[in-house]
Amino acid sequence: MKLKKISILILLLIFLIPNFSKADDTFLDNNAVTNFSDVNAHLVVSELNTGKIISKRGENKKVSVGKLPNYLALYLLADNLKNNKITLETQLTIASNDEILSKYKYESSITVKDAIFLLENENSNSLNQTVFNHFNVNLEKAKDILGAMSLHDTQLESLDNSEKNTSTAKNISFLTSLILKSYPKITEITKNPEFTLSTGELIKNTVEFKESDKFRVLGLDYSDKNSITYAYSGNTKLIITVLNQNDDKTSYFEKLQKTYDYLFTNYNYKLALKAGTYTINSERITFENDIYDLFYEKHSIRDVTYLLMNKKILLFQKYETISANEGTVFADFKSNDSAGKLAKVKATFINDDNFNNKGNLEKTTIIIDRTKFFATGVLAIYTLVFAALYVMKQAIRKD
Repeated sequence: MKLKKISILILLLIFLIPNFSKADDTFLDNNAVTNFSDVNAHLVVSELNTGKIISKRGENKKVSVGKLPNYLALYLLADNLKNNKITLETQLTIASNDEILSKYKYESSITVKDAIFLLENENSNSLNQTVFNHFNVNLEKAKDILGAMSLHDTQLESLDNSEKNTSTAKNISFLTSLILKSYPKITEITKNPEFTLSTGELIKNTVEFKESDKFRVLGLDYSDKNSITYAYSGNTKLIITVLNQNDDKTSYFEKLQKTYDYLFTNYNYKLALKAGTYTINSERITFENDIYDLFYEKHSIRDVTYLLMNKKILLFQKYETISANEGTVFADFKSNDSAGKLAKVKATFINDDNFNNKGNLEKTTIIIDRTKFFATGVLAIYTLVFAALYVMKQAIRKD
């Protein structure tokens, strides 16, 4: 009999809860990753402007990322370039020479500009140490920097390039986006197929792409199993991070080329809402800057809904499949309404602009419907609590 009562409660919950559960707003575009058939490869495809993730697979799997110190060194350079603490021509004192720096004829110092290109293309522990020494960063401080970014699945065991350093595709993608946003001009260096160093030595970029009418590749890093590439078309800027892949270089870049072709055919970063004054959610608001968002080719601005929260207007794309709402687009606004809080709560509760013009019967019906909606929510929560307490009570009695 008791089991029957619990079963009835569970059935009630099944019918009640769906009315209040948040819809799954993560859209995984599987077509974007069909070229990467290796199930052991972990990847993230993201858009730089919005931070939205278009596709991902095994994004939280921790794998070896030997060049993690290189990426951290790049972040330090980009952050200090942004804050004008260094320039591209700043000389960094070389800590100790190694085979790679000797190959490119460096002796006592290296420019920041050269360091950026080499960090993306070589594995020089001496170069890493040169950057870390310049900013007085030791292993513990480096770990603190990663911790401040909330990269908790990233483990830095050494400031040297080491297989013991581990991270995830999601973390490396995020770290890359921070580097690019800190100093966007970094791509003017990393995009070059070949680069002439200040020593006069020529170095070839490890990132290789064929010319395309659709997009332009801005380089970054290829290290056999791990790769981070960045490309743009118009205002659409995409990062593809792939870790632990096993293809040879030629095959891998052919797959990347096809993937970028698909992405720039189907995705576009464009105007979502022009700056101005609007009535949204029964409130008259004004914002000064145009709002842009990433759209799937078959989706329209007509399908965007808005939410006002904490003096911000948030945009949500409401589709059966959503263009990966990992990042929510928003803008600050100012309210032009003089209505008090009670009036705003009433408007939200009633949710009908023409409420005051309706007859008494219609008003009564609307209020009853809204009350039923909220009452059902309260009942669902009460039922959950009651069911949990009931089950716990039976277990305690049994013990």
